Amino acid sequence: MPLETDAGAPFPERDLVIFLAYCVVLFTVVVQGLTPPTLIHRLEVVDDGTEEEAEEQAARIAAAEAALVALDGLAEEEWTHADSVERLRRLYAFRRRRSATLRGDLDDDDGIVSQSIAYQRTLHMVIKAQRDVIVRMRNEGAISADVMRRVERDLDLEESRLET
Repeated sequence: MPLETDAGAPFPERDLVIFLAYCVVLFTVVVQGLTPPTLIHRLEVVDDGTEEEAEEQAARIAAAEAALVALDGLAEEEWTHADSVERLRRLYAFRRRRSATLRGDLDDDDGIVSQSIAYQRTLHMVIKAQRDVIVRMRNEGAISADVMRRVERDLDLEESRLET
C-alpha cells in the first residue's frame, strides 16, 4: 500500500484500507479455521474407519487373487517345484479368505480370523526368541555386531510382513 498517490498527495483512507484488509484476512482465517471442527462436532460426523478398512481388505483380496493367477502360470514352468507352488497357493488362498472374512463377505465359521491372530502371535514370539539368541551370541563374541544387525534386519522384515 503506497503512502502517496502518483500526484504526491497522501493516499486517501490508507489506514482504513489496511485495517479492513487485515480484518478480512483475520476473519477468513478464524472462520475457516474454527468453524469446521465445531460444525463437525455439532453434526456428530465420525469417521469410523470402515471405508478405509474395506478398501484395504479389497486391495489385499485383489493382491492375493493376482498371486494365485501368477502361480497358475508358474506351475507350468520347469524350474518351479510342485510342492512350493502348492504351499504358496494355500498361503494366498488363506489370505484371500481371511481378507474376505474381515471385509464381511464371508462368515467366520471356521475361525480364520482367530487362527490368523494366533499364528501372528506365535510368530512374534518365535522372532523374539531368535532376536534373543543372536544378541546373546553377539554378547558372547560368537558373532560380530555387523552379522547381528544383518540377521536382525531379516527378522525385522519378517515381522513387518505380519498382517495385523
